[in-house]
Amino acid sequence: MTTAAARSAGDFLIGLAEQVGSGSTPESLRSVLERACGGRLDAAGPDGRRSSGLTLSGTPFEASLTGGRGRCAPVIRYVTETTTWEPTFTVRFEAFLAAVAELVTWLPGGNESVTEQLHSFIATLYPAPGSIEPSRRPALWLGIVHHPAQPDHLAGLKVYCNSGAIHDAIEIASRRWPDFRELSPVPLDERLLRCAGIALEVDAQGGWKHKIYLRASARDAAVPMKLIRYFGEAAWEPLAELVRCGTNAAHLHNYDYFVCCNRRDGGSPSYTVTVMAGRRDDHTGLIRELASRHHGTTHAVDAMAQAAQACGAMWRYSAVGLGFSPDYGIDKLNVYGAPSW
Repeated sequence: MTTAAARSAGDFLIGLAEQVGSGSTPESLRSVLERACGGRLDAAGPDGRRSSGLTLSGTPFEASLTGGRGRCAPVIRYVTETTTWEPTFTVRFEAFLAAVAELVTWLPGGNESVTEQLHSFIATLYPAPGSIEPSRRPALWLGIVHHPAQPDHLAGLKVYCNSGAIHDAIEIASRRWPDFRELSPVPLDERLLRCAGIALEVDAQGGWKHKIYLRASARDAAVPMKLIRYFGEAAWEPLAELVRCGTNAAHLHNYDYFVCCNRRDGGSPSYTVTVMAGRRDDHTGLIRELASRHHGTTHAVDAMAQAAQACGAMWRYSAVGLGFSPDYGIDKLNVYGAPSW
């Protein structure tokens, strides 16, 4: 059964796809979402607590757009969870595996080998799902990508898992997938920057991306300099860009930071510094200024809010990420947001 919130989220995706020109068919957008979220986007569980840690509202759905160097890519991206209403982790775990297997079939090159690779990754990060207490809610997130080149299919599928289910998760994952090794330059004993998750992503061409997510553990005055120490220009330039767009340099530590460490098919690591919005933060003005500078227009980021309004949802920008390359400077702007009903 598909709930009203899940149907409205499908409306949101269809409206956004039309505005940004992704070319994705309404049928594929709806079908993939319904399978990925299990047909429900409950904001609260049976105990009244937030269903998901993915968004501040508890709704397990966050959309994003990407672009850079003067344009926004016509790509629809979102992250969701399946069976968040289930109190038992083993039930959620099995449903997650089933959802991954089915979503792989939506990839043009999806096959049993891809499914086995993703299932192996999940099992590595959660080797004993039955031992996780019912009160804990480790992340089992699915990242979905729709692209004009595959209007009836998926362009990408990401599996995101907590790193806290096992000790030394990065080291253990690295033994099976060497591309995770030395992907993060941050030492394990660093107090202010901690691993928040690990992800494995496959695209329509069969390419693989290995990702580690680091999160600043506090709004500490030392965090900006720690980012620069470990990531160099890949952190300095995004932080400087925030200042150029109106942020007081003395207040940079008052942001919540994520860093995505990414490697594609054995290539060199790349990094994206992301500023998260807390409950009292409104980054609308900052995001529109960044979009003007790096997407060339605010059309796409405004379309996110308009698509939410059109399907009766409240809209909130939840994060903005900046990527840097030595050749082009800041060459990526990711904007995240969450509708809620």
